[in-house]
Amino acid sequence: MHQRAISAIIATIALAVTLSGCTASASTTRTVTPEAFERVVVTALEKISDATPEVDCGEDDIAIEDGADVHCDVNTAGYDVVYDSVASISTDGGDAYHVDVQVDDQPKG
Repeated sequence: MHQRAISAIIATIALAVTLSGCTASASTTRTVTPEAFERVVVTALEKISDATPEVDCGEDDIAIEDGADVHCDVNTAGYDVVYDSVASISTDGGDAYHVDVQVDDQPKG
């Protein structure tokens, strides 16, 4: 019985030491797929251009945070010239968000 009590105490201490280095957190940052974000960027660019651009914002989900900047590649369909762009996100923390897009003057090298 004494051995069993000591084993239980050692297991409890080991568990406490193991868990002491862990922290738990929950992220409340909203994310969207790159494809969904790219559609928003395309819509923003169509408002300032006659051409329908092709946009590539990568493969990772994009965090929708007010003031965040997201780099995307932009080109016009049928052309191999790619430009860097920065989409600046504006949101009040709800479901809706807006992007302002700046496209570089020179193509990527």
